[in-house]
Amino acid sequence: MPLLAGVGAVTGRLTEELLARPDGRSRALPVVVAVGARGTGKTALLTAVATRCEDVPHAQVDFERHDWENIQPRELLGHLAFDLGRHWRQFGRLAFPRLWLCMLVLGAPVDLNDRRAALRKVRELLAKNQPLERNREAIVDVVRLAGGVAPVDGLPGLTAATDLLLRGLSWYDRRRLLGKIKALPAATGDHSDFLLGIAKQANGDEEDRATVDATFCDAFLADLRRAYSGVNRSRRTLNSVLLLDNAHTPGGRTFLRALTEARHRCPDEPDPLAVVATSRSWNPDWNESWSLPTAPPADAVESRRRPTAHRTNGLVAPTPRHPSEVDTDWAPGAEPLEQRWNPWYLVEVGALGRDDVVDIAAGSDIHPASRLPGFLHRLTDGHPGAVADVLDAVAHTYDSRRAGALRSALHTPVTGPDGGESLLLNGIREYLLQDFTPPSREDLITASAALDVEMLFHKEILELRHPAGEGALFKELGDRLWLCAEPGEPVRYVLHPWLRRVLVQELAARGEDHSLSWVRVHTRCRDFYDKNGRTVAARYHDLALENVAGAVEYLGKPFLHARHAEFDLDTARAWLAELDVITSAPNRLDKTADPYQQVESLAGQRDDELETSLAWLVVALWIARDPLGDPGRTLDSTIEAGFHQLAQGRGRGSILVHERAERYR
Repeated sequence: MPLLAGVGAVTGRLTEELLARPDGRSRALPVVVAVGARGTGKTALLTAVATRCEDVPHAQVDFERHDWENIQPRELLGHLAFDLGRHWRQFGRLAFPRLWLCMLVLGAPVDLNDRRAALRKVRELLAKNQPLERNREAIVDVVRLAGGVAPVDGLPGLTAATDLLLRGLSWYDRRRLLGKIKALPAATGDHSDFLLGIAKQANGDEEDRATVDATFCDAFLADLRRAYSGVNRSRRTLNSVLLLDNAHTPGGRTFLRALTEARHRCPDEPDPLAVVATSRSWNPDWNESWSLPTAPPADAVESRRRPTAHRTNGLVAPTPRHPSEVDTDWAPGAEPLEQRWNPWYLVEVGALGRDDVVDIAAGSDIHPASRLPGFLHRLTDGHPGAVADVLDAVAHTYDSRRAGALRSALHTPVTGPDGGESLLLNGIREYLLQDFTPPSREDLITASAALDVEMLFHKEILELRHPAGEGALFKELGDRLWLCAEPGEPVRYVLHPWLRRVLVQELAARGEDHSLSWVRVHTRCRDFYDKNGRTVAARYHDLALENVAGAVEYLGKPFLHARHAEFDLDTARAWLAELDVITSAPNRLDKTADPYQQVESLAGQRDDELETSLAWLVVALWIARDPLGDPGRTLDSTIEAGFHQLAQGRGRGSILVHERAERYR
């Protein structure tokens, strides 16, 4: 599975730690959540964990399927219990008698007051936390209070519910309990449809429904603790597992909240349940102990108060952990695990390193020394889904002798799910932007022109159309994990490079008559930055507008000044940093033209030798900085020579300029 590159610590070490039962005992395990934007390999990761757990009692749920986006915990627990309750070769069959009891109560034709009384009775039963057969009198009271279950919509009714309820008891205790409930029929029937439908009968106000969900969670966890106790403890050597995909949906968030609250109600009774979930958006429940990936530095949140039960291994409001940190975070130590991470452990996925991309490309018979892996990493910034998509589109036609052909990689024809042919870029665009409304899409395309997402707060410049205001789209991007925080004072927030790459392509495709065309947007941004004294940002937009002269004039000032004063190290560092910013500007140059000829056309020959050298360097860097600009690296020698030529006779600062040239050797 190529998308799993770089997450071996999660599918290996972390999974083993979650399954382990030292000394045959349960531990307070956190809910592990893999977070990442769309297409970052979260589902593939969950599938790999499922493969590791195939012989262990486990249940897997995708909250975006089967109309489960808004499923209630009490409904979901019935499905989970069915999967966990199947027969497992080593572990046998896990029984959930308390959960079935709750369903029996909710399926009873009683009025609201009686139902609440029944729920109170169930809570009393669970609070005792004793084997169910020792509480048969309480069960009898609940069943009598419920008054029996009449068939509903063709469901088998009380007969099947009773069979489910007694399923976890021994034969002897089962017969004794049946003797206590004289009104119960002796026969049993098919209970599948009954169990799946009976939980939906719960009505009442919001508080009542919340109480029902809490009772179900308490019952579910109590049954699991019971299933791993007594004579079963010796053979059930690994924890049961819940795998919850797309838990960012309302149903997923509600279930995770109900589960963690149920655990909090029994802090001294850990359960034998490992929970691994995925989410492509931020859950506000994490704010009590964790921070968004785009959060400010830790010292800005030192004063944040967290619930005493929350643990993050001594870190103050950390951002989600990287897979490379997992081995250290879960290393065996003197401190018990439950005192290190609780109730959440967040892992950020989706950033492949260059070596990971090399390994993925090798699976398609691409030589590690070829230019394709490096091109893929630069183009996608290591986004796993993007690496896989682009690689699938170009691997079969890639020729290392014609690396320049990769300039049009995003416009490669591919076959869509419906069998029709379209451009790779079109499919990628629809996939990445499907979570955003049409007005938000247009706003994102427009804002992609700017250096950072600051422009999202300047509605008057970019004519943003988001109905909730300028800051709403910024928050939506952050919540959907599409923002990156670049260090500095202050912290600068930018779009994820891969998302921005796609958006810039869309901006370039707008017609010249569009009110927010490429030229109009970059011109507005340039004028805004000039007006506010941010000259480097303004020259960035000049270069995007192919105004090479404006960028060269600004970047040439330190060299003109150096004719009268030394071009020292500090001046050289500042100049190189500004050069990097300006030449990172996007472009809409023809991707079929030869890169060197484009440099020659745009830079040209000038009267001043310094200006000519600087213009050639700036344009060559500008084209080469774009992953689609010069994949074959034909401009490297031009760039190297340009740096060396500028550095001649410039004083001590020339050392840094010569060093930069060595990168292109």
